[in-house]
Order: sequence, then structure tokens, then C-alpha cells
Amino acid sequence: MPRIDTTVLENDLLLRGVWEGLGMPECHLTGGYLRDRLLGRKSVDLDLVLPGDLDHVRAPAQMLAARLDTRAHVLGRGSKRVWRIEGPKIQVELWPLADLSLDEDIHRRDFSINALVWRLPNGPFDDRVGGLEDLESGVLRAIKKKNLEEDPVRLVRAARFLAQLPELELEPRTARWIRSLAPRVRRAPPERLGQELLKLVAAANRERGFQALLDLGVLQRTVRPATRFDKAWIITNVGAASRMRPNTHPLRAALAAAGDAAALALLLRTWSSPHPDAVSHFAWPRQIRHHAAVAARMLDEALVAVEGSAGDRRAFMHRAGTAFPTVLAAAAAVDPNHNWSRWWRLWRTRGPQLVHPEPLLTGEEVGAVLGIYPCPALGRAVDALTEAQLRGKVRTTEGARRWLKRNVER
Repeated sequence: MPRIDTTVLENDLLLRGVWEGLGMPECHLTGGYLRDRLLGRKSVDLDLVLPGDLDHVRAPAQMLAARLDTRAHVLGRGSKRVWRIEGPKIQVELWPLADLSLDEDIHRRDFSINALVWRLPNGPFDDRVGGLEDLESGVLRAIKKKNLEEDPVRLVRAARFLAQLPELELEPRTARWIRSLAPRVRRAPPERLGQELLKLVAAANRERGFQALLDLGVLQRTVRPATRFDKAWIITNVGAASRMRPNTHPLRAALAAAGDAAALALLLRTWSSPHPDAVSHFAWPRQIRHHAAVAARMLDEALVAVEGSAGDRRAFMHRAGTAFPTVLAAAAAVDPNHNWSRWWRLWRTRGPQLVHPEPLLTGEEVGAVLGIYPCPALGRAVDALTEAQLRGKVRTTEGARRWLKRNVER
């Protein structure tokens, strides 16, 4: 990698605008925005370090929030509480130093490339841990083993960086530390762990992140209690993650409709397809979590149904519901050697009608035919009739009544 020019930070208009919006306090930039700008990558997520405690930082936080026409709020717990300001095109976190010196703050960070510091607005650039040399050499190196021990989320973050930054390679000693500490991932706060995993599956090189988690012994530790880790499946299908790019996916339109849920479905399939409620503690957006869980659960079935009859495909789409694009995107990435486009065309033309078909009989009418009152059995009978309708076995109300009497046990 060519030598990095740190003067790019001197002409950063976004940085200057944020600093002025804070009231021009003593302030240092660190973390991801600094790293990405030095690499020539775009970023809108700023981490700033200010002297004083949380209350001392309140005034600049509120001042910047007012300029961005939003509100500042506090995130985290105890000594790790920070002010966060979320604007329409920028996110800023203000970290109070409290009783720490800047040197102590630098040396408690995770990786050397995240411990670089730039004093706003014009420097100087501060590198006390060799982070710039690592960035130029393409090395991901932990500052201390203790820093990984104290925050096990950082063990997953290493794989996330490898997925996001293809120019980086994990330093061997850091890899040994992560392998030895991998069991600690189970102690990580699930909300933060979930955010790291979501960023990893959203990365362009997500397959590299999956492989790193697997090689470092971390992936199986992300599984929550009572969930089985299917190591054989992910070893066989890790390549599916590499096909989840617009230029390599067999069905780009389905992938675009699915978004990050398609890659997340691969992770959940590795966890043996837990129910959406079983992973709610990861604090993923509700729709992404639901669609990914449905896709993971129906993934293997989709690989069979795609070659089935038209009725099989219609019934499958009905059961998948609004998660169908995610199911299709994940399944096509796992095994692209099927006619997935035919199924997608059916979804585009008749999807809403297949998800919510016009019933031939109401639930009350089904109950009258079978002589049963509202109960789980009635619900199952209604579902069975709907599937028969979608498969083309019944087409009229009289046919539906005959089918119920013939096929559904009372």
C-alpha cells in the first residue's frame, strides 16, 4: 500500500463543520472516520474525544444537535456512556475522557488502526501505537490482549474489519489472542454483538468475514444458548456469501429487494434457523430479523420447491409471505444452478395475490362444514384449504366444501 498522506484531514470540510457546530472546543478525532479518510474511503460516522465528564460534554452535544436539527441522546452504561447525535447524513459520538488522559484513552482501544488521533481542526496527527505504519502495511493488530479480554465484542469486530477492509490482514499474534479468547464472546452484550454481526453481513467481502469467524473459533460462540451450530453447513456454503453481490448474484432484483436480510439468513441458517423471537436480543431491525429468520427456516425447502410443480411454488410463496424475496435471494446464492428467474417473475406478477389469496370460504363457513368451533384445529383446516386452493386442487366454493369433507379430519 502507498504511503498515506495525513494532510487530507486538514481540508476535510465535514470535520471543520462538525467542530464549529460543537462550539470549537478542545476535541480529537479518532476511530473509524479517521481510519477510513486516510484510506480514501467515504464515511459519515465520527468518533470524537472531549475532555471532561458526560455533563461537561452536554453543551457541545446539544449545540451540534441543534445545528443538525435533531436531538442528542446518551448511549451506553456506566463509564462507557457517550453522547450520540444522528443527523440525516451524519452520525457523531462524543466520548468524554472523564478521568482518563488522552494517552490512556489511546492505549485502551482495540486495534492500532483505530487508535490514531487528529486534533481538530488542523492537527497535529498523533500516532502512539504504530497505527499509521499498520495501516500502510495492511495489518490489523490488537494493541493489547487485555483490551480484547475486557470487551469480547472486539473479537467479532476483527472479522468485521476483514470483511469491510480487503487491504487488511490479521496479525498472527492477534489471531492467536482471539482464538484463545473466543469463548468470551458468549459474555458479550447481545445488542452490541448484534450490531457487529449485522455490519459484517452487510460488508462487500462478507464471505471473508464469515471465514475469519469460522477460522478463529468465534462463529460457534456467537450462537445463543439452546441453539445448535451447524458447522458442516457453513463450511459447505460459505461461498454463498461471495455471490451476494449485485455483480455475482444470480437474481439481482431479488437481492436488491431482500437487502441485508439475505446475508443475515445465511448466519441464521448456520445457527440452525432459530425463530425470530429467539434472536430479538440482538436488536436487529424487526423486519430484517423476521425476513432473515423465515428465509433461514425455508432455505432448504426452497432448493427443492424451485424444481417442483407450479402449485408447489405458489404454495411455498404463500407460506413465505413478504419474506419471499429474501428466501429467493438466499437460496439462489446457495445454489445458483436453478431457474430462479421463473419463480421471481411469478412473484413480480402475482405476489400480493398469492400472499393474501381471496378465500373461497370464510373461517366461519369452514367451521360450519366441519362442525367445529374456533380453535387451533379450525385454523389448520383453513390453512389446508388455502394451500389446496393455491395448488389448483379447488377452484369454487362448492369444490372447497367437498374437499374439506373429503380431506380434513374433524
